Amino acid sequence: MHKDDNAAGRSLIDRTIGHGLCVLFIGLIAGLPLAFALLEAVTLWPLPVWKVQIPGSSRGWAAAHVGGILNGVMICGIAVIAGRLAVTGRALAWVCYGMIATGWCNTIFYWAGNLAPNRGLSVADTPHGKGDLWGAVAYLAGGGGMVFTLIAVAILARAAFASARTPSRPS
Repeated sequence: MHKDDNAAGRSLIDRTIGHGLCVLFIGLIAGLPLAFALLEAVTLWPLPVWKVQIPGSSRGWAAAHVGGILNGVMICGIAVIAGRLAVTGRALAWVCYGMIATGWCNTIFYWAGNLAPNRGLSVADTPHGKGDLWGAVAYLAGGGGMVFTLIAVAILARAAFASARTPSRPS
């Protein structure tokens, strides 16, 4: 591998980790509306309590909170795994850009789905509620992200099994 290729790959992995940490940060931020939805008020001691209806549901905010954190950790982990397996070139680009897309698509899914009566599970009506713009945005983002996730994981699984078949290599 050429030195410039290695530097470009390292930069792409680092960029992917940065995006993963941003997705994780937004997942942490979703904990605030979760707490406010559970309390049915914005309360930040020692400030006065502000009674307000938080959009979405506590279930939806819990999903955005936990889902964002887990997606961020997954993106960072997959970037580290790609580096450990020495994935390069187009395969590395598919993995890294795919995981970046996954993170942002899933973030949109969680937040928009929480505002959708149908939970973003379809562009149409579901047993959970009517379809609307928020539901369509959530569904299309989540579906798009899922495709990129599956591709990235398949590339890494293939690389892992290929690495396992290779006689021992230096760590």
